[in-house]
Amino acid sequence: MTLKPWEQRMRVCVYCGSAVGNDAAFVHEARALGKLLAAEGMEVVYGGGRVGLMGVLADAALAGGGRVIGVIPRALVQREIAHRGLTDLRVVETMHERKALMAELADAFLALPGGAGTLEELFEAWTWGQLGLHAKPCGLLNIRGYYDALLAFLDRATAEGFVAPRHRAMLVMESDARQLLDRFRQYAPPLAKWAGGRPVESEVDVLVWVCLQERRVLAVRARGNDAFYLPGGKRRSGESDAEALAREIREELRVELFRDTMEFVTVVEGPAHGYPNGTIVRMSCYSARYAGKLECDSEIAEIAWLTFDDRHRCAPAAQRVIEILSARGLMR
Repeated sequence: MTLKPWEQRMRVCVYCGSAVGNDAAFVHEARALGKLLAAEGMEVVYGGGRVGLMGVLADAALAGGGRVIGVIPRALVQREIAHRGLTDLRVVETMHERKALMAELADAFLALPGGAGTLEELFEAWTWGQLGLHAKPCGLLNIRGYYDALLAFLDRATAEGFVAPRHRAMLVMESDARQLLDRFRQYAPPLAKWAGGRPVESEVDVLVWVCLQERRVLAVRARGNDAFYLPGGKRRSGESDAEALAREIREELRVELFRDTMEFVTVVEGPAHGYPNGTIVRMSCYSARYAGKLECDSEIAEIAWLTFDDRHRCAPAAQRVIEILSARGLMR
C-alpha cells in the first residue's frame, strides 16, 4: 500500500507575516506551531526570512530538532534578512519562482496571521487545489479570531454563488494547531468537475455526527425516505462547524453535543441520495459526546444502530463513512 504524504510525515508550507503583529498571542502560537511540527517529524517550508512570525516559526522548529527549508527571492535577502541558520536556504530570482518552489516542496499549506502577501500565497495554493492542480490540504490557523472576517466574507461569497460549497470546504480553519494538523491528515480533495464520466452539476455540503456505541454507528431515516443516513445537516451563514452540527443534532435528535469534545473524523464525497443525477454530497464528519435521551423529531421516522454488514441500508456517502470506520477497527 502506498502511503500518503501525511503518513510519511513530510513537509508543511507555512505562510506568515514578516511582522509579528500587535498581539503577543501571534508570536506565542507561531512558536508553538514550530515546536509542534518538529515534534511530529514534519519539515517546515517557509519564506526564508529571520524577521516577523517567519523567524519565530523557523527558530522554534530548529530549536525542536526539526528541518526547515527557506525559499527567498534574491531581492528580499536583505529586506527580510535571510535566515542563514536553516537546514536548507534556497535563493531564487523572482516571487513566482519562490511560490512555485514552495508549492512543489510542500505536502500541505498553512497560513498564520499575516498581511496581503500571506493571503496572496494561500489563496493561490487554494485556487490551484480547486483547479485540480494538486490534492494538498490548505488551512488557516485562526489565532485570536484573526481570520474571522475573512471567513465571513468567504461564506458570503459562497452564499452569493461565487464560491462553490465544495471548494469553500477545501479551506479548513482551526484555532488550535494540533486540530488543524489532524484535519490535514484526514483531508480528501473534492471530486473533479467530471466524476464517473458524468458532470458534477451541483454539490451539497453537510456536517454529520459520528456516534459510536458498542462498535455500532448511529443512523437515522427520514420520513418518506428508504435509506439511512448519519444525522446532521447544513451550515447556516456565519456558523462554525461546531455551532451548525450542535444545532442540527438538537433539532433532529433532541440531545446536546458537548462542543469541547468534538473531534474531526473524516470527510467523504459521493452521490447525493434523493437529489438529481450529478449532485455530489461532501460530508464532513465529527464525533462528540452528548447529553440527553435520543428522540426523533417530526422529520425522523427511525433511529438505528448499524454494523458494517448493515451499510447497504445507508445512502452512498454514509456507506463510505462506515467503511472508513471499519477499516480503523471502530466497527464490527
